[in-house]
Amino acid sequence: MSDYRIRDLSLTDTHIILTLANGCTLQEPIRRHIRLDKGSPTERAQWQLVDDGHGVVWPALLAPSAEGMLNVRDLLWDAVYERALATLQAAGWQLDSLSPRDQELVALWRMEADINNGGFMQFLCNWGDPTCQLALGALKKIGAERTHAILADMRGLIDRFEESPEVVQLNDIYGAMTEDEQARLEELDEAYFEYPDNLARLGLGYYGASACLLYTS
Repeated sequence: MSDYRIRDLSLTDTHIILTLANGCTLQEPIRRHIRLDKGSPTERAQWQLVDDGHGVVWPALLAPSAEGMLNVRDLLWDAVYERALATLQAAGWQLDSLSPRDQELVALWRMEADINNGGFMQFLCNWGDPTCQLALGALKKIGAERTHAILADMRGLIDRFEESPEVVQLNDIYGAMTEDEQARLEELDEAYFEYPDNLARLGLGYYGASACLLYTS
């Protein structure tokens, strides 16, 4: 990742523009970062690099963290996801027609988007068990052991419903759970929300990033 260290940073009225060591440029909308969006020009100008040059902090706006308020790895990982999703769209949304790599990336994106938005049951009901299994396999490949364990425990809670006559469709599962099972699922959702693994760092380490990605919005 040394080629992706930040060499320079500039700000427009709407975007953060990062120039990387390899000459690539990444653009991130300021509106995605509430504190920065509301910051004054003076506060915005007081940035510092962290995480070996991959992250940026604005101490006048938020106490510095190890990885920064903004991190190149997150931008690159988003771009990897966007390319996989573009491939899916070009294939008429037929996941099975994609390469194994792109199937795994789509499954990871769906996992992150849906569990963060509405928990495991939203992810499962929206995309089904095949996508869940793809995500489990991908997490294992990239070495996200703690996230894999959480997702595997979530999936394990529904094993007993595979032959259950009270479950006609996936949406029926939560209502068929005992109170203890529902409470356990909520605990696992909360554990997932803590993001025990850095999926961007691990994902880029396994799947890689293109030599130069322009990320704009």
